[in-house]
Amino acid sequence: MVKRYSGGTFVPGGTYFNMKRWEFMAVPKEGGVLEDEGVTYYRIPMFLVLGLGPIAGLAFILFLPLAVPAVLVYGLGRRLSQFIRGHRPLRFRPRSPSAR
Repeated sequence: MVKRYSGGTFVPGGTYFNMKRWEFMAVPKEGGVLEDEGVTYYRIPMFLVLGLGPIAGLAFILFLPLAVPAVLVYGLGRRLSQFIRGHRPLRFRPRSPSAR
């Protein structure tokens, strides 16, 4: 069902999943060469791409409103715990162009 290919090889047309970067790559019907030698690609059947695509989009839409407040609470909690323990959090101090 799912075939494994190495980067740098000529493959038939289809949709391929790059395990290193977690991204999809579309190869035209005539075929093509996969990028990044030494990387493992998996050919994903079209019915899985069409079936799982909307589900992944729905999961992203449902997760995003929960992720933003969770990251904010985590960041504020971390700053507060550093303040309570007496550690000063690192601050970004931009350098002026004339301060070289």
